[in-house]
Amino acid sequence: MPVDESIKSAPRKTRIIAFLILAVIKVFSYTYRLRVVGRRDEFLGLTERDDSMVIACWHNRMFYFATYIYRYLFSEGFKLAMMSSDSKDGEIGATIGKYAGAKVVRGSSSRRGANGLRGLLRAIKRDKHSIIILPDGSKGPVYKAKVGVAALSKMTGKPILPVSCWASDYWRIRSWDRMIFPKPFARVLITVGDLVEVPRSSDDEDLDRYRVQVEGELDRLGIEATQAFPKYRPAI
Repeated sequence: MPVDESIKSAPRKTRIIAFLILAVIKVFSYTYRLRVVGRRDEFLGLTERDDSMVIACWHNRMFYFATYIYRYLFSEGFKLAMMSSDSKDGEIGATIGKYAGAKVVRGSSSRRGANGLRGLLRAIKRDKHSIIILPDGSKGPVYKAKVGVAALSKMTGKPILPVSCWASDYWRIRSWDRMIFPKPFARVLITVGDLVEVPRSSDDEDLDRYRVQVEGELDRLGIEATQAFPKYRPAI
C-alpha cells in the first residue's frame, strides 16, 4: 500500500515516534488471541462490503483496533479514513495512520471542526472510505458521545457500527481516557453491536437521541466484553 507523501512534512521526531509505535502495533497484532461476538458478520465482512460505514468505538479502545485494522483489514485492501486532532498527540496519530495506509483528515470538535467534517464527507461519499470515529473525541469526557457521530451518519447516509473490546491482560496509561493496551499474547474479545441508522430527515432533537443510542450501545458492549474476563476489574 502506498505511503502518504505528506508524511515528509511532519517533524523528524514525530516521524520516528510514529514509526516505532507502528512497529509495536505490527508485532502485537500477531500475538493476540481473538474472539468476535455479536454482529460478527458485519465486522468480519468489512473488507467484502461494496459500500462504506461509520465504525464507532471509545477513544481508549483505539490501540487494539489499530492492531486489528493493520493485520486483518489493510492487507485485504480495506479503505479507511480517520480524523486526527490538531494537537501534538494528534500529529503523531495522523503520522501513524498515514504510515499504515489510512486516509487522515485533520480537525476536531473544538478546532477546525468544519474542515475536518468536510474532509470526512469527501472520504466517505466520494472516495468510498469507511470512517472510524471515536465518539468521546480527543479530550473527553470519557464515554460521553458527541453528536458528531450521529451527524456524520445523517449527512453521509451510512450506518454506524458500534464496536468495543476488552482483554484478559493489559496495561493502562494515565491519560484522560485511561487508554488500554492489551499485553502480548492476551485474549481479546471484540463485541459488535447493532447498526444504528440515522435518517437524513433527522432534526437536532433526533440527532441527540441517536447520539444517546450510540453511547448506550457502546457502554453495553463494553460491559459485555469486560464480563468475559471477571478476574480483572470491569470498566466500560
